[in-house]
Amino acid sequence: MSIPDCITIGVVDNDPLVLQALTSMIADRSTPLHMLWSVNQPMLALDLCKNLTTRPMLVLSDLQIPQMDGKELAEHLQRIGIPVLAMTAFQLTYTTDELMKAGIHAVIRKEAPLQEYVQLIGKILGNDEVAHWQERSLDFQRMMLTDREIEILREYLKGRTTASTARLLHVSEGTVKTHMNNAYRKMGVHSRAEAIRICVKEHIL
Repeated sequence: MSIPDCITIGVVDNDPLVLQALTSMIADRSTPLHMLWSVNQPMLALDLCKNLTTRPMLVLSDLQIPQMDGKELAEHLQRIGIPVLAMTAFQLTYTTDELMKAGIHAVIRKEAPLQEYVQLIGKILGNDEVAHWQERSLDFQRMMLTDREIEILREYLKGRTTASTARLLHVSEGTVKTHMNNAYRKMGVHSRAEAIRICVKEHIL
């Protein structure tokens, strides 16, 4: 599937780490998604969606944003025909009916793997090919993980913090975080817990 045929999306989240993780994963992995933009302000997202040159087919938005939450943003986007897939790391404070009426077609856990994001976006847009998209095999991902990334994950599994792991390996905390962000991107996850769970399940650790 070539870039012109890709599903175009915009991403809204006030957490820069989430924006960075999603941007990196979609840009670096062979997904059928093309991110037009990622912003941390809902009003900026609205402006971009009103412009035909920057209007995405779908907006992926955090449900909990201080300035304007995902539900309110979806209500605005619904008026111009753009569906919303909401992300959340917390328990829902709205009912399913309230979200659907606002224009939110589904809610996904922030820590969900990339494949789940892609397939749900495909389902929302009625794209059968994207709705059945499969991530690269874990065997290939395992080969992509470096020895240092596996070493850090192993220390996290033992209960070490980022600071103590950095001291043990004689590197900075920033270096440890960089290795982990790279590992998360390769595995299609957004959290340490999800990365460890997959690695334990697949006997990588």
